[in-house]
Amino acid sequence: MKNLAKIFFSPRTAVILLGSLVAASIAGFLMLDLSDAVFGTLLAAIVLFVAAVDVERFEIPELANLAIFVLGLAWTMNAFGFDAYNLFQTVLRAAVVGGFLLAVRIGYRLLRHSEGLGLGDVKLAGAGATWLFLSNITLALLVAAGAAIMLVVVKSLLKREKVEATTAIPFGAFLAPAIWAAWFAQMAWALG
Repeated sequence: MKNLAKIFFSPRTAVILLGSLVAASIAGFLMLDLSDAVFGTLLAAIVLFVAAVDVERFEIPELANLAIFVLGLAWTMNAFGFDAYNLFQTVLRAAVVGGFLLAVRIGYRLLRHSEGLGLGDVKLAGAGATWLFLSNITLALLVAAGAAIMLVVVKSLLKREKVEATTAIPFGAFLAPAIWAAWFAQMAWALG
């Protein structure tokens, strides 16, 4: 809990989070209809929280993943109406994405005998899938992986350190904002 308090009281982190949330909210209210802008602002707040916690603690809070999942279901019902088929598709998509990343996690562990992907990241991807069409889930995963790789490469070049196979990366810190960005792009594309 002490580390979590540090996130909230660090002026630098607070300014970055608040600025990012304000930017996401403004973009949403300028480009989307009111209900989508509200949902987008809530999603942005949660994913920014996830990113900050994951950077600080290398973990993703269970309640944050649950909030993303439940809010995604609520957004689905708001966007597409309370339709059992759409709700089933959304839950199925979340299960398939989560199951796929769980298989990747298990496969990596079997091959390398170490953790390669955290369980929180698996749950985050599944929760994020409630917001995204399948093609945009792929986009979010690719953007997150690409950003994480770029950060590791740049960091290693700046510090002149060799990247090891055991170099820890808070993947959720990249995946969470990528989920929001892919959702926002999905919504903007639908309007345009």
